[in-house]
Amino acid sequence: MLPRESTNTLELIHTIKCEIDRLSEKQAEALKTATYLGMTPDEAKEYDRRERIAELVHQMQLLNESQ
Repeated sequence: MLPRESTNTLELIHTIKCEIDRLSEKQAEALKTATYLGMTPDEAKEYDRRERIAELVHQMQLLNESQ
């Protein structure tokens, strides 16, 4: 891999990690809200970010393997 490609990959990994962190924080807040205030099934579905987090983790794994 060329140095520039490596830099691009590292930047992409960093971007994905930041998105995972952001989504994880929102997921944790949603769980707190659901615990204390309750949530309708539609609200719960809107706030469920586990699937997207799993997709991002998979992308990071693929990027890491490509290095």
